[in-house]
Amino acid sequence: MARRRRARTAFTLVELLVVTAVIASLASLLLPALARAREKAKVAKVHAELYGVGLALEMYADDHDGQLPPVRVDCNTDLSAHWCQFPVELAQGGYLPRGDKPGMAANMEDVFNPGHTYKYAAPGPQILNDSPGGNFRLWVPDDFPECTARDGRYYSNRADSPARWVLWSLGPRPDSEKTQDSHAPMASRSWYRRSGDGGVIARMATRDGLQLKTP
Repeated sequence: MARRRRARTAFTLVELLVVTAVIASLASLLLPALARAREKAKVAKVHAELYGVGLALEMYADDHDGQLPPVRVDCNTDLSAHWCQFPVELAQGGYLPRGDKPGMAANMEDVFNPGHTYKYAAPGPQILNDSPGGNFRLWVPDDFPECTARDGRYYSNRADSPARWVLWSLGPRPDSEKTQDSHAPMASRSWYRRSGDGGVIARMATRDGLQLKTP
């Protein structure tokens, strides 16, 4: 009788297969939701870190007669992938933590682009391949700060530009068409909007220093 009772309480192969299928179905429903939650958490972290960097930029400007650090562009060197990296001056002056990796003088890694800092650009002086190289030209839409207009112009002088500076992450899909838009990060069509989407995550400042962030 005891052996018969134990046999009746055991699972059959069919029952085990059904349970496994149910668990697999639940996992397939939960995993995308977890992935979206992780992505949203990273986006929130980006916004928080860019806000802090924006404050560091303004602190630097206050200490340097209103001048911002130059933009760095490396087009013919091993650092070409680190275009518009965070300014070395912010790390050297203690406004941001220092790093010791190539292209990461400031230890502020883009959570969506490991091994690279977030990006920084502003109209005005630029460093081209480690040497002074004229002025950086920032495209700004005509309706800045709404940034929905397709028309705009390039500014190379900070006194003329309605945008003071811009900081951005390449977002969850760095190689997406939106992220690689020729007018990113200032055009709203290039901005990240929702989970699973491409686009940049940006923070910018108006001429008078008011910080704004993308949705």
